[in-house]
Amino acid sequence: MRSAVEAAGGFVQHESVITEIRYHALSVRLPVKAVERLLAGERDLQLIQLENIQFLRASGQMIARCPTSKPEALPDYFKTESRPPSSVEPFVALIDGLPLEQHQVLAGRLRVDDPDDVGGYYPAELRRHGTAMASLIIWGDLHRPGDALDQPLYVRPILRPFHQPVSNDEIPKERVADDALIVDLIHRAVVRIFEGEGNQPPAAPSVKVINLSIGIDDRPFLQSLSPLARLLDWLAWKYQVLFIVSAGNVKEAIPLDQPWGDIASQPLEDIQRTALQAIAADTRNRRLLSPAETINGLTVAATHHDEGQLVEWPYWLDPAPAGFPSPYNRHGPGYRRALKPDLLAPGGRAVLRKPVLESEQSLKIVDHPNAPGQCVAAPGARSGDLNATTKMLGTSNATALMSRAAALLIPILNELRASASDGAALPQDVPDALWIKALLVHRARWGSAGAHYQHLFETPENKQQLKSQLGRFLGCGLVDSDPLRECTTTRVTALSGGSLSAEAGALHRFPLPPSLSGKQGWRSLAVTLAWFSPIHTLSERWRRAHLWFKSPDSKLKIGSKEQLERSGADWQAVQRGTLQHEVFEGEKVSAFVEGDAIIVHVSCREDAKPLSGSIPYALAITLEVDPSIGEIYAEVRDRIQIRERVAVNS
Repeated sequence: MRSAVEAAGGFVQHESVITEIRYHALSVRLPVKAVERLLAGERDLQLIQLENIQFLRASGQMIARCPTSKPEALPDYFKTESRPPSSVEPFVALIDGLPLEQHQVLAGRLRVDDPDDVGGYYPAELRRHGTAMASLIIWGDLHRPGDALDQPLYVRPILRPFHQPVSNDEIPKERVADDALIVDLIHRAVVRIFEGEGNQPPAAPSVKVINLSIGIDDRPFLQSLSPLARLLDWLAWKYQVLFIVSAGNVKEAIPLDQPWGDIASQPLEDIQRTALQAIAADTRNRRLLSPAETINGLTVAATHHDEGQLVEWPYWLDPAPAGFPSPYNRHGPGYRRALKPDLLAPGGRAVLRKPVLESEQSLKIVDHPNAPGQCVAAPGARSGDLNATTKMLGTSNATALMSRAAALLIPILNELRASASDGAALPQDVPDALWIKALLVHRARWGSAGAHYQHLFETPENKQQLKSQLGRFLGCGLVDSDPLRECTTTRVTALSGGSLSAEAGALHRFPLPPSLSGKQGWRSLAVTLAWFSPIHTLSERWRRAHLWFKSPDSKLKIGSKEQLERSGADWQAVQRGTLQHEVFEGEKVSAFVEGDAIIVHVSCREDAKPLSGSIPYALAITLEVDPSIGEIYAEVRDRIQIRERVAVNS
């Protein structure tokens, strides 16, 4: 390949080889004439003739954009909030742009690791995306901030400013350097976290979650896994770390199949329905951005929600009901039709601009200082301003909030380990990243958005395939993060897990409260199974391990009024990745009873052969009942004694 580059008049800037994912790439510079010949498809150019070159692409692969809305000052509250002691280790890593370290919201809360001296290229006024993501992870939406994380946030900056904005209306861009290979850059960053670099020790080996709120703009997912997604899958398995990845945003206008004048006078609900249908029809242009198709990571899209006040303008249009999927989301499915995105979280409300001309046939997302969004830390209007905020929206935000939720779960897992008796202790062979992966998705539900979408898109022809089609918009569902960290008297969650080798299985028993016996009333059973799979680079199947659980009773009659009904995503789609999340709801629980317990049978099989060793997995089960049935938590707690996982043949 080097000789072909030289023959075209170019030279190699950088070369990267990662044998574990069969990755070999060159960063090269070519003269303009050679690029023109490439684009023209001239067959005499050696670069085109080389069969072992899979694809060519322009540099600047990974780009982040941030708004330039007018900054607003913060209250003094953030100055007095206690900061993590220097002895506390980080649980979450942010690979992104360089944050404004001394910002009032972030000071004393970051551990920035900048071995490439990215800071030397980053004027303070352009440190936008990393500042915003760090702000969301540490505090949440600053319109209504939560408690700050009690651990520092590890930050590895990999982006650089693209150029100096020429006007206040231009959105600053931050991107990977022209001569860098993004796969190599992230590989080095992650290895440095867990193994160190050169003679240096590991930078942050306590990290359990890595936040990637950036995607490759010109690499929408088609059918094959991108090199970056392949890398994340391998790294997740090797280091047992959870990557939380954004699905990507759509910047283009929503195309309508009719002139604006035909619908302008309709009620808002009808216009919203038209907009949702137009977004669904445009799915081919809204595919996930690399590396969102990762099978071991969690992919996050956004809901139409933030904690701010919506300022109404006569030429703005609210595109969806609150909490529904956002109009800027990119959609699944993932690799081999796996369910993607995995979940949806608040990403900031977007508003659409009503067309000026009745003949226009598109709706554009408003980019305006007064537009809604989540409140985040930002560089100030003047150099030295360290208490400014701005509003921002996107799947990047939703991803950062899920990383925040993950960080808040770690102390709870540690508390469970410290307080549990021998029989109720968390299995030692299950890494924290898997508990987090299972628990983040465990409270995901389709809810009212699912019912609305089903009503909107169901036809006699697609009734059987509808859930599979809706999964690309809704994933496992919209996350309600509040119940993630605690049970109530009417909702009890049990955690279990272990390790399985190929063709093995285990039974997990969830004791049922006696008070349920003979009582009618709504109840819900949620079961979530999470694991990381080793990969097979030469197989299209890719994942070596397929774990799954059967419905808690194999004779369940879906649709029967007397049994619990499956709610949410298609049961086949949820078994194509490394996460199976299913929710059953109804008036009776008898379909799940074997004696006095819910029985969940977890199995493991080879997918891409061969599979050696054992695969750790985490299992979460929640039973929730209507308050009219009575309190169940104490009954379940008292009946949980020493629980044994019984190995069986799959």
